[in-house]
Amino acid sequence: MSSKESQFNYEFPLENQNDDEVADMMEQIILSEKGSVVMEKTMNDIERSCMVETTQSLGRHVPACVMAQLTCETLRLAETAESTCSSKAKSGFPISSHSKASIPMEMPHATQYEAALLFVDMSGFTKISQKLDVESLSKAINSYFQAIVDEITSHGSDILKFAGDAIFAEWRSSKNKPLQEKKQARHKMMTLQKLKTKFAKGLLPITELDDCVHTAAICGASIVKKCADYPVYAKTISGVQGNIIATLNMHCGLGVGEMVGVHVGNNYSRREYLVFGDPIDQVAEACDSAKLGEIRASESALKRLNRSQPFKYQMKCDKGKKSVVIASGKRAFFCCKKCKASPQKSTSLGGGGEKIDISFDKMDTTSIKFLQKLLSFYVHPVVAADEDVESPLNQNLRHSNKESMRGSRRGSQISRRASQISRRSSTISTDAKERYRSEAELRSVFTIFIMPKIEARLTNDPVKNQKTFQLLNDIMNVVTSILHNYKGHLRQYIVDDKGVVLIATFGLRGSTFPNMVSERALPTCRLINATLESELGVDNQIGATLGKVYCGIVGGVERHEFAVLGPSVNLSARLMAQKNHPGVLVDNEVRLKAKKLNFIKFPSVKAKGYVDLVPVFKPLTAKETRWGKVNAKYVGRKKEMETVCSLAVEMSRAECKSNMFFLWGESGAGKSSFVVHTIVRVRKELFLKKKRPIITRNVCCECDTLVPFSVFRSIFRDVLSEKPIDDEASFASRGTNSLFGKGWDNKSFSSMSTNDCETTSVISRLHEICEELNAPEGFLGIVGHHLLGNSNLKMASVKKAPELDDIVAFMAEVFIRSTRHAEVIILALDDVQWMDNLSWKVVRNIFERSTNVLIVCCSRLIEDIPLTMDKDFWEMLNGKYRDSNLYYETYIGALEKSEVREMAALTLKCKPEDISDKYINDVYMHSGGMPYFASEILESCLRKNLCKRNADNKIGWRQHRRNSQEGLHYTNLNELLLLRIDNLDDLTRKALHFASVLGASFELQEIVEISGHILCIPEEEKEQHSLAIKTSLEAAVEEGILDVTVQDESDVDEEHSKISMMMIKVDCSDGQIHKYLPRRKYSFYHSTWRRLILSMLLDSWKRDIHKHAAMAIEARSPDPETRDYRTKVKLFQHWKDSEDTLKAADFALDIGQSFKMLGLNLHSIKIYDDALEMWRKHKPSKSEDTIGGFAPDVLDSLDEGNLVYLIKLLTMFGQAVGSTSKRIDQNRSARTFEDALNILRFSPASAQIKDRAFIFPIYSGMFFLLKYKVDVSYSEEDLIKNFVQETKMHGDPVHYGRALAMQGETYHRNGHFDNAIKSHIELKQVYDVDKHHSLVVASYASDRLGQNFGCTANCYMRLNQTGKAMEVVYTIINKLMPKMDPKNVHNSIATIYPAIWILKDNGKSDEARAIFVKYVLEPFREFYGEDGATPFKPSFRGLEALLDIVLYMEGVESDLNGSYSEWALDLHNLDVPMGLEIAIGTFGRSPMSINAEVCLRLSKLSDDPEIKARLLENGIIVAERALSGCDGSDGSSRLLTTYCQIKPVYDELKKLSE
Repeated sequence: MSSKESQFNYEFPLENQNDDEVADMMEQIILSEKGSVVMEKTMNDIERSCMVETTQSLGRHVPACVMAQLTCETLRLAETAESTCSSKAKSGFPISSHSKASIPMEMPHATQYEAALLFVDMSGFTKISQKLDVESLSKAINSYFQAIVDEITSHGSDILKFAGDAIFAEWRSSKNKPLQEKKQARHKMMTLQKLKTKFAKGLLPITELDDCVHTAAICGASIVKKCADYPVYAKTISGVQGNIIATLNMHCGLGVGEMVGVHVGNNYSRREYLVFGDPIDQVAEACDSAKLGEIRASESALKRLNRSQPFKYQMKCDKGKKSVVIASGKRAFFCCKKCKASPQKSTSLGGGGEKIDISFDKMDTTSIKFLQKLLSFYVHPVVAADEDVESPLNQNLRHSNKESMRGSRRGSQISRRASQISRRSSTISTDAKERYRSEAELRSVFTIFIMPKIEARLTNDPVKNQKTFQLLNDIMNVVTSILHNYKGHLRQYIVDDKGVVLIATFGLRGSTFPNMVSERALPTCRLINATLESELGVDNQIGATLGKVYCGIVGGVERHEFAVLGPSVNLSARLMAQKNHPGVLVDNEVRLKAKKLNFIKFPSVKAKGYVDLVPVFKPLTAKETRWGKVNAKYVGRKKEMETVCSLAVEMSRAECKSNMFFLWGESGAGKSSFVVHTIVRVRKELFLKKKRPIITRNVCCECDTLVPFSVFRSIFRDVLSEKPIDDEASFASRGTNSLFGKGWDNKSFSSMSTNDCETTSVISRLHEICEELNAPEGFLGIVGHHLLGNSNLKMASVKKAPELDDIVAFMAEVFIRSTRHAEVIILALDDVQWMDNLSWKVVRNIFERSTNVLIVCCSRLIEDIPLTMDKDFWEMLNGKYRDSNLYYETYIGALEKSEVREMAALTLKCKPEDISDKYINDVYMHSGGMPYFASEILESCLRKNLCKRNADNKIGWRQHRRNSQEGLHYTNLNELLLLRIDNLDDLTRKALHFASVLGASFELQEIVEISGHILCIPEEEKEQHSLAIKTSLEAAVEEGILDVTVQDESDVDEEHSKISMMMIKVDCSDGQIHKYLPRRKYSFYHSTWRRLILSMLLDSWKRDIHKHAAMAIEARSPDPETRDYRTKVKLFQHWKDSEDTLKAADFALDIGQSFKMLGLNLHSIKIYDDALEMWRKHKPSKSEDTIGGFAPDVLDSLDEGNLVYLIKLLTMFGQAVGSTSKRIDQNRSARTFEDALNILRFSPASAQIKDRAFIFPIYSGMFFLLKYKVDVSYSEEDLIKNFVQETKMHGDPVHYGRALAMQGETYHRNGHFDNAIKSHIELKQVYDVDKHHSLVVASYASDRLGQNFGCTANCYMRLNQTGKAMEVVYTIINKLMPKMDPKNVHNSIATIYPAIWILKDNGKSDEARAIFVKYVLEPFREFYGEDGATPFKPSFRGLEALLDIVLYMEGVESDLNGSYSEWALDLHNLDVPMGLEIAIGTFGRSPMSINAEVCLRLSKLSDDPEIKARLLENGIIVAERALSGCDGSDGSSRLLTTYCQIKPVYDELKKLSE
């Protein structure tokens, strides 16, 4: 500094000034040109001092060895940067503190060494945590820790870990170093080069190993002497020390040997330093064996200790002991005199070990900041946040240059910044040593203990060791990545005698959220559990608890760590270590907080700090229950299981075609258990091979046959929750550590678990895929609302309903796209005998279009319950696909007797050979060898204590059973099950009655509501009753009758999820207090239970339950518009089974109409037929004939309402069946319409019906069939006559007009043109297009009245009254069409179709083409697209071509589309199904007659003889077919208008071809 600058030597009284005062003062100084120079340096010095203080503070949280390694790396990198970087970068090495690409230490980083290890385990904290307030507790804990830490550090140790209320401390030795050199090294400054040399292996040397052990023993002896029975005093009001309320104590273990220190973690957020080796096990055993106030040394440590001891102090381990007591609070049993080379008291930065003088003066600010950042990776996030590592004060330090301080405004900014820095510096300097004591608190914390079940031991194999280090690093990255996603904290990662343990928390500063337990903490536990297993193949156990814990710094002033201590922390560790662990276990506090989730109870445990036994639970997920539970007593089926596993493994190796495996079996054969156990085995084998599977399962139920796409409700929720491989949340995007660099970099951990590994909403993903695929309009409504149950996605009015084939194809594509990142997909479908036809279509699509999908189907025997699968697919499976080794099937029946013996051994927990033959024979005989039945019998015998080990040392029947003919004393299985039901209490039996009626699966809410109504529970007792029902169902679960499942946790979107996840609210009498029950779902463990319980119920009791079940559903879903198909079908079934025919029929009509609108014709037929069974089930006596398929007694008993609904159902059934193109279905339709009219004729209630409009569709339907030449028993004339009379009496112009239009069309078709015109004139008197168009369309789908105008125009043409025909044509064009709905393209083409041909035949082809384009082609393409459908569509191409050709030949158009000729040369394009040919022909001209004329005119235009000949040949073929449909050659009347259109064309074609 120059002499001039030195004159400005200001002193700032910052400590007593507020920020504004300091800023104002500094601003004045800065405004001076000379002051700015001084100010800049002063600010930089303050900032630098602040960073050094922060770095030193962070250093107190890590071992000295870690601090040393990080410091050396920082200095090395700084030196490298200085010599290699450009001048622009010379201010520091080229590694930003925020860089993730360049990190000085590659993870994992391991250092092996020898050391003495001391383990100090303290006790008493749990007791005092329940007696002291947080301030007193913090003082007591840290005072005790301080005393122990002082002893450890005074003996030159490096404290490695604070493991809860324990400490690991080491004395590290270095071989091949002269002791004198080591001693000298401790007393002089280390140069950079010496630091690099000494730290090359990780640490500064201390002493020889024997001396390390001796020093550690002295330290331990001093600790037990000074710190045993440490008193804790009560806090008094006056502040005077109170009475002793508890004592703290400890015991110690000493070990020695080779160890390894491993840095694990990532390069951007979190690391841990692990130490493990044989000394860890030594100290654990020694400490466990030591009493409180003792230190024990392991055999290895004792050998080393004895070397430095006089003979009289020599000790040895007792026989059978691995350690020996070397000191207690009263005396030491070895010589404690320090050897010459013993370590001196340390004042090192890291808090122990060798004194390390780090020269911060030689580090620039970038280097210090980088070291600070590295240190922050190793400390708890709460500490890092408190130290403000990411503060703007510590970033971009070089931005304050001279230019930034020019001007008063900039000077003001700098002065305020300087005051803030000064405040920060002052705070650090004054509080650093005491701050940690005052920041402790008691908080409600969710503590997670994670134990990966791996061997973390040092071996003599370096390759094996490196694999262990790598796996430890991968585990660290998996856990921290998931915690980062859910905003949790990693407390510690440690390797001890119990294995590898990670501790995480929620609820500390920065990780506290609303609904923390259910929405963050528990999902984190399950995701960690699933991901460690799926991604790393590491089995693991997790314990989680919630409770008040001490949160704060533990340790001494110079060496400490952030910790959580308390009873719930100890309990979490206890739950983690439980035997027979299911993966995740939690305590009751977690269960109570996670009201949205469901749990299975496990045996309670005794835990430190808890007076009573602690209840333990396993959290459940929806998919877990759908998959089913693994049965430890499952036996047999090894061959079948091996087949499926081999297929899955083979398919995972490379891309291949999808496969299907079909499993057949009778009830009780164990099909569902086979699926469950096969899934488990497949997952395990694939994970071991590092393959990436997606597995999803669905179990069908009886009502699913009526619900379209029923199977994919749960499957879509599974696969749509799968994130794509390029998802931004993929953990792979965060770093390049080993885990992410071994081919895992394109995979997302979260996408592996199709259960709760997903945060992306299902509906959002569905939206994305629909956009990607340009899904048909309405697709989201069908899949989102009706399939996934999201009423927000209910399909509004759309331009057109999506085609059924499109829906099927898109659903398959959604499945394929959502799973394409997996190496193999297992689609397991159970009880497919109940699967609906459309689900089978999707399955077929997936099977034939996808790769690497293994579809596993289980079904009852096809002879018992036929599949709804398409016949051609079934034939292909058993033919083409079986021959190609893509389809496999097998049958499973009874077990072998040896397998039943094996099951019995597992049940009785003995060897198979220990069971008597008679016992096995009896069980086998009664069960028939069926697995489920055998299992139930064995369990029952065990419960009833019916067997014992007899004198022959064999387990068999007890003495009083042995002499009976049958040891079981059960006639059959039902008798055994019935006895178990009888042993239940009354409410549980009633709950099971309700459940059996509701179906194979049901919700808790349903049982609560139904039982409350039926049992007449008073309002004030409803809450208590609800809890009692829940308890009853849990008892049924315990008995093995029911199985528990849950409502899906990740619903289709966020809003719906909130609704579906709500608890069941039970209103109390006062209307103020609400209790909540979980949204829980149950299912019968086996169908046998349900069948048995149903058989016990009276029919009247069943009907009453069904009635109240329907009422409950309607109350929960009062708006019919928001009900999905599944809800509607449930309501229909309940009303039907309650024998409320009116309500059931009403629902059937509504459901059938909905299905019909979506093209689900088969489902419509099935629902109508199911509803008709309500009356059809009553059979007539043998002497009686049915009327319309119903017993005469039934028709006599019908009231007006039931008769109307019966006729409506028959009518809708007939329409649905007749809409197919199959002649057999059309005949069936005709018979149904006839039955309806006969029922109406013979039923007495018919006379009471005043409004008979409901029968009009019957006449319309039969008339439709007559046009297709279907045989109808009524003559056409009688049919029309009756229709006109009925509608005229009714008086509604819509129906009367329809009857007149039908009459006119019939007269026209039969050649009675004058009568047709008379009918039209009468129709014109009642028809007003403005009033009636929409009403007619609503009743008859299209405006049949408007269409009659075209028919009339045709009649005038046949009578050679062209002028009148043209008048009618222009009436259609100018008056009718502008007022008709353009979206109803079918109505438009049917209305203008006759007009087009009349215009063409009268030289007005241009007008004909104009109205065809305006009213048909353009609206069809706009509203339906090129792939849309309408009955007239087969005529579109030919009609458009013909009009264009005519206009070209007339000279109106100069160009002709060249594709017409190519189209006409393909005979396949010209052919039309005869049914459509005839139906369209009734409007004036048939499609094939159009195509024939196209061929005729193109042949005239062609100069190529070969093309001309082919066109003429094709034209003649289609013309002949067209003639056969209208010339009356089949015995029907000639369609004269149609015939007149085709006959001249045919004659000319024949003439030109000759």
